[in-house]
Order: sequence, then C-alpha cells, then structure tokens
Amino acid sequence: MKTEVFHISQITKRQMLFLKTNLLSGMPCILPTDTVYGLMVLGRVTKAREILNKIKNNPQDKPTQILCTPKQAAILAADQKQLAQAQKHWPGALTAILTASKEGKKYSGIDTVGLRVPNSTFLIDLMESLISPLLATSANFHGKAPCKNTAELLAVFDGIVPCIVLDDRPSKNIPSKIIDYTKTPPEIIR
Repeated sequence: MKTEVFHISQITKRQMLFLKTNLLSGMPCILPTDTVYGLMVLGRVTKAREILNKIKNNPQDKPTQILCTPKQAAILAADQKQLAQAQKHWPGALTAILTASKEGKKYSGIDTVGLRVPNSTFLIDLMESLISPLLATSANFHGKAPCKNTAELLAVFDGIVPCIVLDDRPSKNIPSKIIDYTKTPPEIIR
C-alpha cells in the first residue's frame, strides 16, 4: 500500500472521503493533534485497541488514549465529579483517567478510560461526523520518540497506514499531561 499524505489546510473533499472511508473500515491513520502526531483508529471498530498495539509493538493489554468530543466524554465516563474536574482543562493537552461507564469499557477494555478532548477543530469535526471517538497513541514504535515531521512519519509508517494528515502549523511535540482522577487526590502520571 502507498501511503497518501494530505495537508490539513488544503484537504479536499476527496481526501476527506478517503480518510473517513479508511477509518470506517478499521484502518489506522496518522493525524495531527494539539500535542504530537497520533496513530489513530476509529473507536467503535472491533479490536481497535489491538490494531494500534500491534502496529506499535506494544503489549496487547496496554491501555489506549481515547480522543473524544465533550458529548462523547460524558457518555464514556461514569463519574460526573471526575469528569467535571477534567473538563476544566479541555479542550487541551490533558489525558484524564476516569472511571469508565459501561460504554467506556467497550472502548478501553478495562474499568477506566483515558479521555482527552483535543484542542483541534479538525479532530472534533471528524469525530462528530463519524459519530465515534478515536483511539489514539503517539505516532512511533514502542520505546521510540514520537515522529515530529513528514520525513520521520514516512520513514516509520509509509506502507503501514493508508493516510497521513499533516498540520502546516508548528507542533509543540509534547505529549499530553496524564492525571488519574480515580485517585484522591488526583495523581499526576506524566
């Protein structure tokens, strides 16, 4: 497979259709976030977490971040008090570990969810149009630094993912902060 590369500022309707079709069929794509480039798969795809972990060479039981809209976060989190604490920092670079709702457990596979509402109109619009959160992990192989630019992304993922969407704006290239709100007081993980 030849990996298609699109620029977020110039993405055409045909390219958006290509991206959405691949995500809907369970294919992972590389998308820009407000932190680092992410390897993402549509959350409602069967075995979405396993798809990401296999590509990254992660342990299969490794939890995966869930990027979501504010409305989706309310469905995936069980504890509204925990959710309210996280919402103070969204949209933005905070991954909040929260007690999972029944729906949230379908995505995470465990009793907690790692949710993040990204500060990205592109991602929010994409998730709303697909009516699904995105399971996401940094675009890199296990134990390696996240890819920062087109050359690094293509060196690692060309032929592995059907699509890479590039952001023309400079990225901070800093992973999100992680806070576990299931602990009292909340615990900073990263």
